[in-house]
Amino acid sequence: MNRPIFKIFVKSFLLLILGFNSLAQKIAVQTIPPETIKKFNILGVEVIKKVQFNDKNGVNYVIATTEENVKDDYTTKKMWVEHFIENDKKEPKMLREITDFERDCPVDNQLEIIKDSFTINDLDKNGYAEIIFMYKTGCKGDVSTSGLKLMVLENGTKAAVRGKTIIKEFKTPREMTPDTAFKKLPKLIQDKAIALWAQFENEF
Repeated sequence: MNRPIFKIFVKSFLLLILGFNSLAQKIAVQTIPPETIKKFNILGVEVIKKVQFNDKNGVNYVIATTEENVKDDYTTKKMWVEHFIENDKKEPKMLREITDFERDCPVDNQLEIIKDSFTINDLDKNGYAEIIFMYKTGCKGDVSTSGLKLMVLENGTKAAVRGKTIIKEFKTPREMTPDTAFKKLPKLIQDKAIALWAQFENEF
């Protein structure tokens, strides 16, 4: 085989391998069908996200919900982000649950799951999907920063980044503090999470 043809062959082979690697990162995500969603206790709450996908655990379900109650002009909000896997009997089994709340807020209750922040990938290619999402917290009646949290779920483990939103007009500095578990994540996952944070940290 002459040298130019050999170079073309090697280049094509490398591109093929890279293609397979990039495909290994992709997780096909779809909305949980109506007949399946009936298996979950979501009555009386607002469903923000309901998706399913497959990884090394088999069939996975992610359901994000919120609940709001108002009493005497005070608002209480609660949120749940639940990760289930399907057991041998085709029933959902809880793998991880993230809950939070903002109670008795007399002004604007800021607790909110950021729907468009959800990403599901297998960036470290270990066969288990990383579920990354963000949400806001706080109770305020003025133009000030809100609390901001980012969660990374993978096969029942949790890593987090906590901080605040940015108000550009006031040139507020970035506040984001990763926990110990987040610092131990592979750099690819950290980079993805930080990029997501940058996408949603601006409040005004």
